[in-house]
Parts: sequence; C-alpha cells; structure tokens
Amino acid sequence: MTAKATLLCAVAAAALGCTRSATQCPPGPVVSTLFALDADFGADADTIARAFTSLQDIATAVEQRHRRTRADVADDINTVVFGEFKFQREIESTASRFFQLSSVLRDRRGSCLGLGALYLAIGERIGVPLDGILLPGHFFVRTRGPGGHNVELLRQGEAMPDEWYKKKYGPWPEPRSAYFRPVTVSELGAIHWYNRGNDLRAAGNLGGAEQAYAQAAQEFPGFAEAHASLGAAQQQRGAFDEAEASYRAAARAWPDLPGLAHNLQLLQEQQDAAPPR
Repeated sequence: MTAKATLLCAVAAAALGCTRSATQCPPGPVVSTLFALDADFGADADTIARAFTSLQDIATAVEQRHRRTRADVADDINTVVFGEFKFQREIESTASRFFQLSSVLRDRRGSCLGLGALYLAIGERIGVPLDGILLPGHFFVRTRGPGGHNVELLRQGEAMPDEWYKKKYGPWPEPRSAYFRPVTVSELGAIHWYNRGNDLRAAGNLGGAEQAYAQAAQEFPGFAEAHASLGAAQQQRGAFDEAEASYRAAARAWPDLPGLAHNLQLLQEQQDAAPPR
C-alpha cells in the first residue's frame, strides 16, 4: 500500500462506524481528492490527519448551528468559518500553502481556491453539497437548488450577483466552456495542479511546473490556461513541437485567450530560426 493510500485509509477509518450525521460518514470524493492532492504536494500522513480533525470540528460547528438557525446554509458556514474560526483571505501570495486544504486549515488563511476548497469540503461533510465555479484567475462557490446564489470567499462569503463576476473577471468563452459552471471533482483537482504549477514556476522549478501543468491539462481538457502554461514551459525548454500542440489545445478551448497569439507568434519565430533537424 502506498503512503497516500495509507493516509487516506487512516482518514476514512477515523470516520467509520458513525451514522448519526453526515459529519460522521466516511470522507466523500471531494474531501478524499483534496487530501490526496495534499499528499501529492508533500504533506505527510500526520499533517493530513490533523487537518481532517480540524475539518471535522468546523463541519460539526456548522451542522450544529444550521440545526439551530435553519438559515441559508452558506450564511451558517460564513459565520462559523469567518466569525468563529477567524479564517482570513490571502490575496497577495499564490504559494501552495494558501490553496492546499491541510495548510489552509492549519493556518486559517486561504486564497480564493483555498477557501473555496474548504467550503466544498464543509458542504460535503454536512451533506449539503456546494458547487465550485472557475473563472479566469478566480474561484468561488455557489449554493444549489431554489434560491441558490454565489458565495464570494474573498468577501467573507458575501452573495454577489452574476454581473459582478462578469464585470470583474470577464470576458470568458461561453457557453459550454470551462468557466462559470460547476466543476467536477476531477476538474477541481486539475485547478489545484494548475496553481501548483504556478507556484513551482515562481520558485524556479520549471520541470516540476511543466509536470503540474501537464497533469492539469490532462484532467481538465477544457482548461485553456493549463494548456497555455504547459506550452510556455515546453517552449522555454526548447520543445517547440510540443509547445505548439499545447498552444493549439489552448486555442481550441479559448481562441481569444489573452497572450496566446503573442506566444504563438514568438514560437513560430523560434521554430523558423531553429537549425533543421
């Protein structure tokens, strides 16, 4: 059994045998995926076990509050996360610790993706699933069903209208694109891999960044930025044919992706100047 499998079994075992509430059920696909990503990114089993305990404490507090208030579930999560547990937003740094669930829980500070992942995990633990929504350079969550609304994590869960997102983060390709619709669990993992690639690239680890972007592009074929960033990493190491294929994949997902035409032009110039093979 791998180390990742061992730690996930340990997390599951901590929740087995209890059937009184959703928080006492085994981890679902969202929580399992997020902690598996933490393991991929270097967190050890003890760190993840402590994080799961912390998540349980928060989810239990939300569940108990929601039983009392019967209010909008997002309002109850907001009160617990930002009020009782004092989580803070991070808008300056793109470091992995601000979107990895275990470190977000440890430090009580997260980026839009980190806080969004926390909300998705809490929703799953209390049996009230939320949807994660991807935008260019941003991530937030949305409640489901009649009266469903957007939950803006960088504004302490404030309900923001669709037009606010379109004005602040648009434009993006619509319809049937990667953006402004619920992401799957696999796509959620890909978004984490993409952000991991950005962090590794900022640290100068270009090889690691390329691998992370490749993972993101594979798991989320419609994610244009993942393909474009993969192409840029391939271009930087001189793999021009691979870079062109990645840029073409990005163009299929989002023909007008900002910066893509410039990168393709530069790549063409490099290909023309390269000695014949």
